[in-house]
Amino acid sequence: MRTKYLLLLAISVVVLSGVVAALYLYNKPHRNVGGLSPALRISATELYGAFRKDESAANRRFGDKVIEVMGTIIVAEITDSTAALQLDTGDPGGTVSCGFTLDKGQKGIFPSKGSAVTIKGRCIGFLQDVNLVDCVLE
Repeated sequence: MRTKYLLLLAISVVVLSGVVAALYLYNKPHRNVGGLSPALRISATELYGAFRKDESAANRRFGDKVIEVMGTIIVAEITDSTAALQLDTGDPGGTVSCGFTLDKGQKGIFPSKGSAVTIKGRCIGFLQDVNLVDCVLE
């Protein structure tokens, strides 16, 4: 009988620890890259070309690093809380996709389609497009 209670207690502790960890990760704020200096500066065309040429080498070089990318906006999708800008790479098959989380009042600060911009963000890899998250306009 005592073994049964100890087993139940152990399972409860594991489940409770999992719930606490999940809540912590869910409520963890986005990393602010605005105050970080970029690991490197590169054009959208060069960044996309590096991933198209050798994805695994590009992941080692750029993956999970803060980088600064220069390019021209070809798509701008802005909602109340997020913005997604896509930068031209010169290749019709892909872009550099930049995701922003907006605070109140930031919606009007984004340049329009065709504007040249410099964006700083964390590179998370390549899925037809090169993806940057937690971005800020420079």
